[in-house]
Parts: sequence; structure tokens; C-alpha cells
Amino acid sequence: MSEEILFILKKDEASFQKEILKILALQFFKEKKLSLGKASELAGMDKNDFTELLGQYNVDIYRYSERELEREVNFILPLISLLADVIDKIITLWQIEIKILLNIDVEL
Repeated sequence: MSEEILFILKKDEASFQKEILKILALQFFKEKKLSLGKASELAGMDKNDFTELLGQYNVDIYRYSERELEREVNFILPLISLLADVIDKIITLWQIEIKILLNIDVEL
């Protein structure tokens, strides 16, 4: 590495090499050549810090194929529907409780 380049970048050789490894790790992760664990290892970072670095470079850590994403959505949608039903029942019970507390006739 030329001293001139290091001077222009305001880096010493060690910090320059660390940065190069981070850039390589980001790129290999983005290209799906390395897992999150291996990419963070290459970058010399723990997974949490590497995940933050991915966020800074707008690299998505979730790598769903279209089929996997469809499976996830198909799993979640019925749960959302069930949750909506439960919420409706809770609201109905609260309304009944409020009417009872206010001595209003309750229709069951």
C-alpha cells in the first residue's frame, strides 16, 4: 500500500486493512457468499455490531426467497385474523363491563 494513498485516506496501514475487511465482509454478505456469522467474523466484529454496520450501508439482513416470504405471510395472516377476533371479543367484554358499572341495561 502506498504511503500517499494512506495519507489521502488519513489511515494507517492497520486501520486501512480493517476497513478493507469490513468492506469485503459487507460485500460477501450482500452477495450471499457468507453468512451473518462468517461475515461478522471476517469483519472482526460481533454479530450485533456487524448487523448495525449492515444497517448503515442499507444492506438487508433478512434474506427471504419469494417462496419463503410467501410461507411466512401465509403463516402470519391467520394469526392476525385470530388476534383481530380476540381484540373484538375483549372490546365487547369491556363495553359490557362499562355498562354494568354505569348501571345501564346490558343486552347479552
